[in-house]
Amino acid sequence: MSNKDFTTSIKVSKSPQDVFNNITAHVANWWGGKDLKGYSKQLNDEFTINHPGAHYSKQKLVEVIPDKKIVWLVTESTLDWLQKDKQEWTNTKMIFEIAQDKDETILYFTHEGLASGKECYGKCAKGWSLVIKDCLFNFITSGEIKIFTDQKKMENFTRSISVNISAAEAMNKISKLTDWWGVTFSGTCEKQNDKFLIKMGGDSFFNMTVAELLPRKKIVWLVTDCNMPWYSDKKEWLHTKLIFDFTECNGLTTLTFTHQGLTPAIECYKDCEPGWNHWITRSLFSYLTTGKGDFTQR
Repeated sequence: MSNKDFTTSIKVSKSPQDVFNNITAHVANWWGGKDLKGYSKQLNDEFTINHPGAHYSKQKLVEVIPDKKIVWLVTESTLDWLQKDKQEWTNTKMIFEIAQDKDETILYFTHEGLASGKECYGKCAKGWSLVIKDCLFNFITSGEIKIFTDQKKMENFTRSISVNISAAEAMNKISKLTDWWGVTFSGTCEKQNDKFLIKMGGDSFFNMTVAELLPRKKIVWLVTDCNMPWYSDKKEWLHTKLIFDFTECNGLTTLTFTHQGLTPAIECYKDCEPGWNHWITRSLFSYLTTGKGDFTQR
């Protein structure tokens, strides 16, 4: 397996000084937004970016050559969606190299240590491509602030519904998976460590395990293997989590569903978002309230 560091580049009709200043002085305008705290202009400056439940990292400026080069060292990190090493970014470097090309400027970006053999590589490479080629490019060239809501590019899919049944009854009904989700199902998903298989047609499959089950509070299904033949990355759901959180008050149960790892930065989101919208807000809601799911997707 190749272990090449992630790298990408953009070319803009701006001076090297403009590019340098936009990167150092305005990081919150193209990466991090309101979740960025600290300073990012001078040598030894430090700043953090914190997207609760998804990503935290602390960067230190360890090399600054005006109009030519900037290096951020990641001194702390937590990527909550990783299964093996949530600190994969720690001690990696984000390197910005600036070169003039006639009347234009080329920015080369490398995340040194974000190698193709890393667990986080697939999603992080897509994320960086959007941040550099979309958010940073637009900010440098037009001043357009386009954070991932732009921040939403990093947000996990989530939806909530409220039903007049107990949390215990809702949890029990969710385990009757084929009564509300239009998939082929085998196995069991009623208790912690249960394993099951779902298929969505063709050569697709999704192996899942019940990774967490807290009575009346929470269910977590972990995707342990998958094949999504419709996409270039057939493993996009691998290591993602389907999370059901329950809050009960005076006979009303609020269910919040989160697909952790399913963000707008990945290819399948364009199909999975409307799919989950239907299966959670229409079919599961209908099943919990009437006993019958809605299998007619609109």
